[in-house]
Amino acid sequence: MSNKPISLKLALYCASLGVSLFTFITKKAKDECEINLLNNLIALAGDIHQEVHRALLKHSPQPLVNKLLNCIVRREIDPLGQSSFRAGLCTSLYEIILEQASQHCSEELHDLLSLACDINQEVYHALYAVVNGEEE
Repeated sequence: MSNKPISLKLALYCASLGVSLFTFITKKAKDECEINLLNNLIALAGDIHQEVHRALLKHSPQPLVNKLLNCIVRREIDPLGQSSFRAGLCTSLYEIILEQASQHCSEELHDLLSLACDINQEVYHALYAVVNGEEE
């Protein structure tokens, strides 16, 4: 992970990778982990990650037709600050998940969760930089 935050466009790509990764992790965890709490924490982290991904999708550049449709139906866009908060919350949640996974799951599942954590941190730092005006 570099010191410079990634762009929002790259954060969107990383978040979409994370969502796909969580689909796989959730299935693998259900087969491997017999601890319901750990499975629930993994599901919660996956849900938070999906919310962040949805918010990033709303803030990505859109074709003019989509912008007009959004104006017509008057959909509110989730503030990126809220998404930054969610990604930060998920980072804290990962600490608990990784600790439990190291004790109760395979090394492969632990490594996948660690990768998801790294992706989430990249997304969090990108959102944090945009929200706090640190983007270059």
